[in-house]
Amino acid sequence: MSWISNIFSRLFGGNGTPKPRRATSRSRKTVAAELPGTASGKSLAWLIHQAALSPEHANEPIEAPSADTLSRLRQHIHEIPPMPETWSKIQKILQQPDLSATDLSQVIAKDPVLTARILKTCNSSAYASSASPEISNIPLAIARLGFEETINITFCTLAPRLAGSREHQFQTRHIWMHSQSLSALMRLLSEASPLISRHDASLVGMLHDIGKLVMLHIEEGEKLKQLQLAIEGGEDSLTAEHAILGYTHIDAGMMLALHWQLPKEVQYFINFHHHPASPGMDAITERLRHHMILLHLSHLLLQHFIPEASAQPGIWQQSKRSLNVTSRQFLTREIALPMESTTFYAQLGEQVQRMQLQFPDLYPET
Repeated sequence: MSWISNIFSRLFGGNGTPKPRRATSRSRKTVAAELPGTASGKSLAWLIHQAALSPEHANEPIEAPSADTLSRLRQHIHEIPPMPETWSKIQKILQQPDLSATDLSQVIAKDPVLTARILKTCNSSAYASSASPEISNIPLAIARLGFEETINITFCTLAPRLAGSREHQFQTRHIWMHSQSLSALMRLLSEASPLISRHDASLVGMLHDIGKLVMLHIEEGEKLKQLQLAIEGGEDSLTAEHAILGYTHIDAGMMLALHWQLPKEVQYFINFHHHPASPGMDAITERLRHHMILLHLSHLLLQHFIPEASAQPGIWQQSKRSLNVTSRQFLTREIALPMESTTFYAQLGEQVQRMQLQFPDLYPET
Protein backbone atom coordinates (compact mmCIF):
# COMPACT_ATOMS: atom_id res chain seq x y z
CA MET A 1 0.00 0.00 0.00
CA SER A 2 1.42 3.39 -0.98
CA TRP A 3 1.98 6.17 1.56
CA ILE A 4 -1.03 8.16 0.42
CA SER A 5 -3.26 5.10 0.91
CA ASN A 6 -2.20 4.97 4.55
CA ILE A 7 -3.05 8.57 5.36
CA PHE A 8 -6.60 8.02 6.53
CA SER A 9 -5.71 5.00 8.64
CA ARG A 10 -2.94 6.91 10.35
CA LEU A 11 -4.92 10.10 10.94
CA PHE A 12 -7.72 8.32 12.73
CA GLY A 13 -5.64 5.80 14.64
CA GLY A 14 -6.73 2.76 12.65
CA ASN A 15 -4.73 -0.34 11.90
CA GLY A 16 -5.05 -0.05 8.16
CA THR A 17 -7.68 -1.26 5.76
CA PRO A 18 -9.94 -3.95 7.25
CA LYS A 19 -9.35 -7.41 5.90
CA PRO A 20 -11.39 -7.80 2.74
CA ARG A 21 -14.11 -10.39 2.61
CA ARG A 22 -13.14 -13.39 0.60
CA ALA A 23 -14.15 -12.85 -2.99
CA THR A 24 -16.32 -15.43 -4.67
CA SER A 25 -15.13 -17.61 -7.50
CA ARG A 26 -16.98 -15.59 -10.10
CA SER A 27 -15.02 -14.97 -13.27
CA ARG A 28 -13.95 -11.48 -14.31
CA LYS A 29 -16.48 -11.65 -17.14
CA THR A 30 -19.30 -12.49 -14.71
CA VAL A 31 -18.35 -9.68 -12.35
CA ALA A 32 -18.22 -7.21 -15.20
CA ALA A 33 -21.63 -8.32 -16.47
CA GLU A 34 -23.16 -7.67 -13.04
CA LEU A 35 -21.82 -4.13 -12.76
CA PRO A 36 -24.06 -1.25 -13.84
CA GLY A 37 -23.15 0.13 -17.22
CA THR A 38 -20.63 -2.52 -18.31
CA ALA A 39 -22.81 -4.22 -20.89
CA SER A 40 -21.92 -4.06 -24.55
CA GLY A 41 -21.68 -0.53 -25.91
CA LYS A 42 -20.83 1.14 -22.59
CA SER A 43 -17.57 3.10 -22.65
CA LEU A 44 -16.03 6.34 -21.44
CA ALA A 45 -17.48 8.04 -24.50
CA TRP A 46 -20.91 6.69 -23.53
CA LEU A 47 -20.49 7.99 -19.96
CA ILE A 48 -19.55 11.47 -21.17
CA HIS A 49 -22.59 11.44 -23.45
CA GLN A 50 -24.79 10.50 -20.48
CA ALA A 51 -23.25 13.33 -18.47
CA ALA A 52 -24.10 15.71 -21.31
CA LEU A 53 -27.76 14.64 -21.02
CA SER A 54 -27.80 15.32 -17.26
CA PRO A 55 -28.48 18.77 -15.79
CA GLU A 56 -25.23 20.59 -15.11
CA HIS A 57 -24.53 22.02 -11.70
CA ALA A 58 -24.62 25.76 -11.72
CA ASN A 59 -21.15 25.94 -10.12
CA GLU A 60 -21.97 29.34 -8.74
CA PRO A 61 -19.09 30.89 -6.79
CA ILE A 62 -19.33 30.27 -3.05
CA GLU A 63 -18.81 33.25 -0.80
CA ALA A 64 -15.63 33.31 1.21
CA PRO A 65 -16.03 32.39 4.88
CA SER A 66 -16.64 35.30 7.23
CA ALA A 67 -13.80 36.61 9.34
CA ASP A 68 -15.30 35.00 12.45
CA THR A 69 -15.66 31.64 10.70
CA LEU A 70 -12.11 31.77 9.40
CA SER A 71 -10.86 32.60 12.87
CA ARG A 72 -12.76 29.66 14.37
CA LEU A 73 -11.59 27.29 11.65
CA ARG A 74 -8.00 28.47 11.98
CA GLN A 75 -8.11 28.00 15.75
CA HIS A 76 -9.35 24.41 15.44
CA ILE A 77 -6.82 23.53 12.76
CA HIS A 78 -3.97 25.05 14.75
CA GLU A 79 -5.00 22.76 17.59
CA ILE A 80 -4.15 19.85 15.28
CA PRO A 81 -0.43 19.21 15.80
CA PRO A 82 1.69 20.34 12.85
CA MET A 83 3.89 17.96 10.95
CA PRO A 84 7.36 17.82 12.51
CA GLU A 85 10.25 19.76 11.02
CA THR A 86 11.61 16.50 9.62
CA TRP A 87 8.59 16.29 7.30
CA SER A 88 9.15 19.83 6.02
CA LYS A 89 12.79 19.06 5.24
CA ILE A 90 11.85 15.86 3.44
CA GLN A 91 9.25 17.70 1.35
CA LYS A 92 11.91 20.15 0.20
CA ILE A 93 14.19 17.28 -0.79
CA LEU A 94 11.40 15.55 -2.73
CA GLN A 95 10.92 18.69 -4.83
CA GLN A 96 14.53 18.59 -6.03
CA PRO A 97 14.98 17.30 -9.60
CA ASP A 98 18.17 15.45 -8.59
CA LEU A 99 16.59 13.59 -5.67
CA SER A 100 18.99 11.11 -4.08
CA ALA A 101 18.82 8.53 -1.30
CA THR A 102 21.80 10.20 0.33
CA ASP A 103 20.03 13.54 0.76
CA LEU A 104 16.95 11.83 2.13
CA SER A 105 18.91 9.62 4.49
CA GLN A 106 20.72 12.58 6.04
CA VAL A 107 17.40 14.04 7.19
CA ILE A 108 15.93 10.72 8.32
CA ALA A 109 19.04 9.81 10.32
CA LYS A 110 18.49 12.82 12.59
CA ASP A 111 15.21 11.32 13.86
CA PRO A 112 15.96 8.20 15.94
CA VAL A 113 12.35 6.96 16.02
CA LEU A 114 11.98 7.30 12.25
CA THR A 115 15.37 5.68 11.68
CA ALA A 116 14.42 2.69 13.82
CA ARG A 117 11.09 2.27 12.02
CA ILE A 118 12.66 2.33 8.56
CA LEU A 119 15.43 -0.11 9.48
CA LYS A 120 12.95 -2.46 11.14
CA THR A 121 10.71 -2.44 8.08
CA CYS A 122 13.43 -2.95 5.50
CA ASN A 123 14.77 -5.95 7.46
CA SER A 124 11.34 -7.51 7.90
CA SER A 125 10.18 -10.56 5.98
CA ALA A 126 8.14 -8.31 3.71
CA TYR A 127 11.32 -6.88 2.17
CA ALA A 128 14.10 -9.32 3.04
CA SER A 129 14.50 -13.07 2.69
CA SER A 130 16.28 -15.25 5.23
CA ALA A 131 19.38 -15.08 3.04
CA SER A 132 19.35 -11.30 2.72
CA PRO A 133 22.01 -9.41 4.68
CA GLU A 134 20.76 -7.26 7.53
CA ILE A 135 20.83 -3.57 6.69
CA SER A 136 21.94 -1.10 9.34
CA ASN A 137 22.28 2.17 7.41
CA ILE A 138 19.57 4.38 5.97
CA PRO A 139 20.79 4.80 2.34
CA LEU A 140 20.76 1.04 1.80
CA ALA A 141 17.40 0.80 3.56
CA ILE A 142 15.94 3.39 1.18
CA ALA A 143 17.38 1.49 -1.78
CA ARG A 144 15.66 -1.70 -0.60
CA LEU A 145 12.34 -0.05 0.24
CA GLY A 146 12.18 2.44 -2.64
CA PHE A 147 11.36 6.13 -2.32
CA GLU A 148 7.56 5.72 -2.25
CA GLU A 149 7.52 3.18 0.58
CA THR A 150 10.12 5.19 2.48
CA ILE A 151 7.82 8.22 2.35
CA ASN A 152 4.92 5.96 3.35
CA ILE A 153 6.75 4.91 6.51
CA THR A 154 7.88 8.48 7.15
CA PHE A 155 4.37 9.91 6.95
CA CYS A 156 2.84 7.13 9.06
CA THR A 157 5.50 7.67 11.71
CA LEU A 158 5.31 11.46 11.82
CA ALA A 159 1.65 12.29 11.07
CA PRO A 160 -0.38 13.55 14.03
CA ARG A 161 -3.47 11.57 14.92
CA LEU A 162 -6.95 13.06 14.71
CA ALA A 163 -9.61 11.95 17.16
CA GLY A 164 -13.27 11.46 16.48
CA SER A 165 -16.40 9.83 17.87
CA ARG A 166 -17.45 6.38 16.77
CA GLU A 167 -20.06 7.89 14.45
CA HIS A 168 -17.49 10.22 12.97
CA GLN A 169 -15.17 7.29 12.36
CA PHE A 170 -17.95 5.60 10.38
CA GLN A 171 -18.23 8.73 8.25
CA THR A 172 -14.46 8.67 7.88
CA ARG A 173 -14.77 5.19 6.40
CA HIS A 174 -16.99 6.67 3.69
CA ILE A 175 -14.37 9.31 2.90
CA TRP A 176 -11.66 6.66 2.93
CA MET A 177 -13.62 4.45 0.54
CA HIS A 178 -14.36 7.40 -1.72
CA SER A 179 -10.76 8.61 -1.81
CA GLN A 180 -9.19 5.17 -2.25
CA SER A 181 -11.62 4.34 -5.05
CA LEU A 182 -10.89 7.59 -6.88
CA SER A 183 -7.17 7.04 -6.38
CA ALA A 184 -7.46 3.55 -7.91
CA LEU A 185 -9.56 4.80 -10.83
CA MET A 186 -7.09 7.64 -11.42
CA ARG A 187 -4.22 5.15 -11.53
CA LEU A 188 -6.02 3.02 -14.13
CA LEU A 189 -6.83 6.07 -16.22
CA SER A 190 -3.25 7.31 -15.96
CA GLU A 191 -1.91 3.97 -17.17
CA ALA A 192 -4.03 4.36 -20.31
CA SER A 193 -2.91 7.92 -20.98
CA PRO A 194 0.64 9.08 -21.80
CA LEU A 195 -0.25 12.56 -20.49
CA ILE A 196 -0.86 11.58 -16.87
CA SER A 197 1.62 10.79 -14.09
CA ARG A 198 0.59 7.65 -12.18
CA HIS A 199 2.00 8.95 -8.90
CA ASP A 200 0.32 12.35 -9.23
CA ALA A 201 -2.95 10.66 -10.19
CA SER A 202 -2.90 8.66 -6.95
CA LEU A 203 -2.09 11.81 -5.00
CA VAL A 204 -5.00 13.75 -6.52
CA GLY A 205 -7.49 10.99 -5.83
CA MET A 206 -6.40 10.39 -2.25
CA LEU A 207 -5.97 13.92 -0.90
CA HIS A 208 -8.52 16.13 -2.67
CA ASP A 209 -11.19 15.69 0.05
CA ILE A 210 -8.93 15.96 3.09
CA GLY A 211 -10.95 18.99 4.23
CA LYS A 212 -13.89 16.68 5.00
CA LEU A 213 -11.70 15.01 7.63
CA VAL A 214 -11.26 18.40 9.27
CA MET A 215 -15.05 18.82 9.38
CA LEU A 216 -15.46 15.44 11.06
CA HIS A 217 -12.74 16.37 13.52
CA ILE A 218 -14.12 19.74 14.65
CA GLU A 219 -17.89 19.80 14.02
CA GLU A 220 -20.66 18.57 16.32
CA GLY A 221 -22.85 15.66 15.30
CA GLU A 222 -25.99 17.78 14.97
CA LYS A 223 -24.35 20.12 12.46
CA LEU A 224 -23.09 17.17 10.42
CA LYS A 225 -26.55 15.61 10.46
CA GLN A 226 -28.03 18.84 9.10
CA LEU A 227 -25.40 18.80 6.37
CA GLN A 228 -26.23 15.24 5.42
CA LEU A 229 -29.95 15.97 5.22
CA ALA A 230 -29.32 19.01 3.01
CA ILE A 231 -27.18 17.02 0.57
CA GLU A 232 -29.65 14.13 0.55
CA GLY A 233 -32.32 16.70 -0.31
CA GLY A 234 -30.45 17.59 -3.49
CA GLU A 235 -28.50 20.65 -2.38
CA ASP A 236 -25.02 21.07 -3.83
CA SER A 237 -22.47 19.91 -1.24
CA LEU A 238 -20.40 23.10 -1.24
CA THR A 239 -23.51 25.28 -0.98
CA ALA A 240 -24.83 23.17 1.90
CA GLU A 241 -21.50 23.24 3.72
CA HIS A 242 -21.26 27.00 3.50
CA ALA A 243 -24.88 27.52 4.56
CA ILE A 244 -24.67 25.22 7.59
CA LEU A 245 -21.03 25.44 8.69
CA GLY A 246 -20.00 28.79 7.25
CA TYR A 247 -17.15 27.27 5.21
CA THR A 248 -16.58 24.44 2.73
CA HIS A 249 -14.36 21.39 2.80
CA ILE A 250 -12.20 23.20 0.24
CA ASP A 251 -11.58 25.99 2.77
CA ALA A 252 -10.79 23.45 5.49
CA GLY A 253 -8.58 21.38 3.18
CA MET A 254 -6.56 24.36 2.06
CA MET A 255 -6.04 25.49 5.64
CA LEU A 256 -4.89 22.01 6.74
CA ALA A 257 -2.61 21.72 3.70
CA LEU A 258 -0.95 24.99 4.67
CA HIS A 259 -0.77 23.95 8.32
CA TRP A 260 0.92 20.68 7.39
CA GLN A 261 3.02 22.29 4.65
CA LEU A 262 1.79 19.87 2.03
CA PRO A 263 3.21 20.39 -1.49
CA LYS A 264 1.82 23.29 -3.54
CA GLU A 265 0.45 20.86 -6.12
CA VAL A 266 -1.66 19.22 -3.41
CA GLN A 267 -2.99 22.66 -2.52
CA TYR A 268 -3.98 23.25 -6.17
CA PHE A 269 -5.73 19.87 -6.30
CA ILE A 270 -7.71 20.69 -3.17
CA ASN A 271 -8.61 24.19 -4.31
CA PHE A 272 -9.90 23.29 -7.79
CA HIS A 273 -11.25 19.75 -7.51
CA HIS A 274 -14.88 20.89 -7.76
CA HIS A 275 -14.19 23.34 -10.59
CA PRO A 276 -11.52 21.78 -12.84
CA ALA A 277 -12.28 24.04 -15.79
CA SER A 278 -12.77 27.30 -13.92
CA PRO A 279 -10.94 30.51 -14.96
CA GLY A 280 -8.69 30.26 -11.91
CA MET A 281 -7.07 27.20 -13.46
CA ASP A 282 -5.37 29.40 -16.08
CA ALA A 283 -2.42 29.93 -13.75
CA ILE A 284 -1.88 26.19 -13.35
CA THR A 285 0.16 24.08 -15.71
CA GLU A 286 -1.58 21.99 -18.35
CA ARG A 287 -0.34 18.86 -16.58
CA LEU A 288 -2.29 19.75 -13.44
CA ARG A 289 -5.37 20.52 -15.52
CA HIS A 290 -5.19 17.01 -17.02
CA HIS A 291 -5.23 15.50 -13.54
CA MET A 292 -8.13 17.64 -12.37
CA ILE A 293 -10.32 16.74 -15.35
CA LEU A 294 -9.53 13.03 -14.84
CA LEU A 295 -10.50 13.38 -11.18
CA HIS A 296 -13.84 14.75 -12.31
CA LEU A 297 -14.25 11.84 -14.72
CA SER A 298 -13.40 9.42 -11.90
CA HIS A 299 -16.20 10.93 -9.80
CA LEU A 300 -18.64 10.25 -12.64
CA LEU A 301 -17.40 6.66 -12.91
CA LEU A 302 -17.75 6.05 -9.20
CA GLN A 303 -21.27 7.44 -8.93
CA HIS A 304 -22.27 5.41 -12.00
CA PHE A 305 -20.87 2.07 -10.82
CA ILE A 306 -22.16 2.28 -7.25
CA PRO A 307 -25.96 2.40 -6.97
CA GLU A 308 -27.23 4.96 -4.46
CA ALA A 309 -29.01 2.40 -2.29
CA SER A 310 -26.09 -0.04 -2.01
CA ALA A 311 -24.21 1.70 0.80
CA GLN A 312 -24.88 2.61 4.40
CA PRO A 313 -25.67 6.35 4.50
CA GLY A 314 -22.76 8.78 4.54
CA ILE A 315 -22.80 12.56 4.78
CA TRP A 316 -21.59 13.16 1.23
CA GLN A 317 -22.93 9.91 -0.26
CA GLN A 318 -25.66 11.59 -2.31
CA SER A 319 -23.46 14.37 -3.66
CA LYS A 320 -23.44 14.22 -7.45
CA ARG A 321 -21.11 15.50 -10.15
CA SER A 322 -21.80 16.52 -13.73
CA LEU A 323 -19.53 17.60 -16.58
CA ASN A 324 -19.77 21.11 -17.95
CA VAL A 325 -19.24 21.76 -21.64
CA THR A 326 -15.63 22.86 -21.25
CA SER A 327 -14.71 19.70 -19.33
CA ARG A 328 -16.43 17.44 -21.87
CA GLN A 329 -14.61 19.11 -24.75
CA PHE A 330 -11.31 18.81 -22.90
CA LEU A 331 -11.82 15.09 -22.31
CA THR A 332 -12.89 14.25 -25.84
CA ARG A 333 -10.25 16.36 -27.61
CA GLU A 334 -7.14 16.47 -25.45
CA ILE A 335 -6.91 13.43 -23.13
CA ALA A 336 -5.47 10.37 -24.87
CA LEU A 337 -7.76 7.73 -23.36
CA PRO A 338 -9.39 4.68 -25.02
CA MET A 339 -12.74 6.46 -25.04
CA GLU A 340 -14.57 3.84 -27.13
CA SER A 341 -13.17 0.73 -25.42
CA THR A 342 -15.86 -1.30 -23.68
CA THR A 343 -13.17 -3.58 -22.23
CA PHE A 344 -11.39 -0.69 -20.54
CA TYR A 345 -14.70 0.59 -19.18
CA ALA A 346 -15.45 -2.85 -17.71
CA GLN A 347 -11.99 -2.91 -16.08
CA LEU A 348 -12.76 0.38 -14.38
CA GLY A 349 -16.01 -1.09 -13.08
CA GLU A 350 -14.22 -4.17 -11.76
CA GLN A 351 -11.86 -1.93 -9.84
CA VAL A 352 -14.81 -0.27 -8.10
CA GLN A 353 -16.21 -3.72 -7.31
CA ARG A 354 -12.93 -4.73 -5.68
CA MET A 355 -12.94 -1.58 -3.57
CA GLN A 356 -16.47 -2.32 -2.35
CA LEU A 357 -15.35 -5.77 -1.20
CA GLN A 358 -12.80 -4.09 1.05
CA PHE A 359 -15.54 -2.18 2.88
CA PRO A 360 -18.15 -4.77 3.93
CA ASP A 361 -19.32 -2.48 6.73
CA LEU A 362 -20.37 0.10 4.11
CA TYR A 363 -21.54 -2.34 1.43
CA PRO A 364 -22.96 -5.37 3.28
CA GLU A 365 -24.84 -6.66 0.24
CA THR A 366 -21.91 -6.55 -2.19
